[in-house]
Amino acid sequence: MKKLILFLLTLLVGSLFAADLTVGEIIKKVDANERVESSYSTGKQIIETTTGDTRTLEMETYSKDMNDKQLMVYTSPGRVKGDKILLLDDGNEIWYFTPKTDRVRHLASHARKRKVQGSDFSYDDLSAGDLAKENDCKLLGKDNIDGRECYKIELIPLPNGTHYSKMIVWADTERFVTLRIDYYEDGDLTKRLKMTNVEFIDDRWVAKKMVMTNLLDGGQTVMQIDTIEFGKKLDDSLFTTNSLKRH
Repeated sequence: MKKLILFLLTLLVGSLFAADLTVGEIIKKVDANERVESSYSTGKQIIETTTGDTRTLEMETYSKDMNDKQLMVYTSPGRVKGDKILLLDDGNEIWYFTPKTDRVRHLASHARKRKVQGSDFSYDDLSAGDLAKENDCKLLGKDNIDGRECYKIELIPLPNGTHYSKMIVWADTERFVTLRIDYYEDGDLTKRLKMTNVEFIDDRWVAKKMVMTNLLDGGQTVMQIDTIEFGKKLDDSLFTTNSLKRH
């Protein structure tokens, strides 16, 4: 009887380990949930400065081809209305247009570090690249974020990846949605992104609120999704520099 119980326990433990996912499988599931064929959303960017001032910007965001192409159009307030940011090739190509100058500017690769509209998000942070192709990935184990079990994953960017020296990502073990990212520069923890208000929309999990905290100066920016639609038919011409000047 003892041998039978031991045998059954061995099978149970073995099955539990067999059910564990590799880091590659986890990243694939996260990408499958968060990288979409096309989407359109409206939302707000709420910037809280270290002096206590708050600015709220409203925007529309379009994405296509698994987030390879992204377009942000600012709609309010008046001083940023009509400003547009075009991200191509997973954020490797950045174009910026403002009606103030009526010019389309191409931003150099080092500009990926810059703050977007004075927020705590950089252009790098907005680009949704392929995690597996742009990073060396290592599973550090499991952790708990806001009561949810998460995979804790270390990402070391490859030369074609972001400017960060390292990122630690917490991804929900059940829903495969990212709940937190810690960003390191030159080995130091500089920023933290937390995702909340997770909803199941069109067969995928979406965090409708993202809070980026600058751990160096104390600034904070909230990115809030008000509405989002997946599978929207978007013409390729929308994601061209020629389209940026169209009003």
